[in-house]
Amino acid sequence: MVTVTYANLKASLGSLVVGSLAATALSGVVLMQGVLYFRMFEKDHRALKAIVVSIVLLDILHTAMLWTADWMYLVAGFVHRINDLTDNGLKVSIALTALTTVIVHLFFTYRLFRLSKGNYFITVPMAIIALCRVGSAFTTAGELIRLESYSEFYAHYRWLFTLGLVLSTALDVIITFGLCIFLRKSRSSGTGSSGRLDHILNSMTLYTIETGMVTCIATAISLIFWLAKPHALIYLGLHFVISKCYANSFLASVNARKLLRAQHVSRTTSGSGGLPPVFTNRFFRRSELQPDTVDLTGSKLQITIDKTVDYSSDDIPMSPARSHQGSNTAAVTPMEEVKVKV
Repeated sequence: MVTVTYANLKASLGSLVVGSLAATALSGVVLMQGVLYFRMFEKDHRALKAIVVSIVLLDILHTAMLWTADWMYLVAGFVHRINDLTDNGLKVSIALTALTTVIVHLFFTYRLFRLSKGNYFITVPMAIIALCRVGSAFTTAGELIRLESYSEFYAHYRWLFTLGLVLSTALDVIITFGLCIFLRKSRSSGTGSSGRLDHILNSMTLYTIETGMVTCIATAISLIFWLAKPHALIYLGLHFVISKCYANSFLASVNARKLLRAQHVSRTTSGSGGLPPVFTNRFFRRSELQPDTVDLTGSKLQITIDKTVDYSSDDIPMSPARSHQGSNTAAVTPMEEVKVKV
């Protein structure tokens, strides 16, 4: 957010184009994960559904603002405005990134609060840091709108943008380590069902580290380029992707519940299993995870068995002797017919 020199023009414009393309691709992943969520978790609480909808809508609006800014950079204002880039679309995108970030941070903070059994000493400072981060981002966008000059902003308020990136990176690290620590504390040393629970907790720990590293690394790299090369807009192209990383991290974490349940069922039946990938065909095969069942509770099943025994004997009358002998032999032939009525 400083005057771009012609020496850095290629790197700046190239970073904006590449960053916008990468952000658009990740936005497609966000939309796909949103659709998968509503297919798999139709009975979720309305509050969580509202958060998912908010994340998806903010992401779509953020992508639109990026391409609005690119149009100004590459087409409309390429000649006379390249030395002091000003575009309302980019300013709005900074605020939208902050909104997405604070929603995701507060979501994981609440998850850590539940996992730590209501530890306010850890989660309250984290919530304050998240609010300070979104406050610095909104102030940055407001000052850019007021000054209408990136060079003026860099000269007087560059610390605001730096503060936002630093707080975001620090909070990512705190959330990741906090979740990992409390997940490890939840482990048991037993076997059987406890062993299966330990395996699921190990999977959740690994998954938390992976998703936390994505957002942390993206924010940290953007911060490094902002401090090292402020005259090139490489940091801005990286900043385009930050919002998408947070949105995908949140949605992947929510959708992973289905995979963890499937993993638990697999280990229960076969005794083994590994951490499934984030995107798998099981998302599209609901019948494999939720097999169809027949409900017999609504009707009564009644079975009636009728047994009929018919005896047939010779038409010739038997003598007393034969009658006496017939008592010890099979004088009659039983024929049994069994009828089953359902």
